[in-house]
Amino acid sequence: MNELVAWLDDPWRLSFIVSLACLHPLWRIFRRAGLSPWPALLVFVPVFGLTIVGSVLAFRRWPNVAPRKPKQR
Repeated sequence: MNELVAWLDDPWRLSFIVSLACLHPLWRIFRRAGLSPWPALLVFVPVFGLTIVGSVLAFRRWPNVAPRKPKQR
């Protein structure tokens, strides 16, 4: 057990494992949103990867979402 803790003590390894765990769900989110799933690989960018991917999802127009109807007054 101590060997596993020592192996995970390296922040680069832990970052890689977290990125790997996030890759599949992000890939599916991109596909279901109608976007190319390749930007999900940006999650492997050290330190800012999840922020970059989240920004891409937040600020791109999703083709599978119907446009909003104008408000009626």
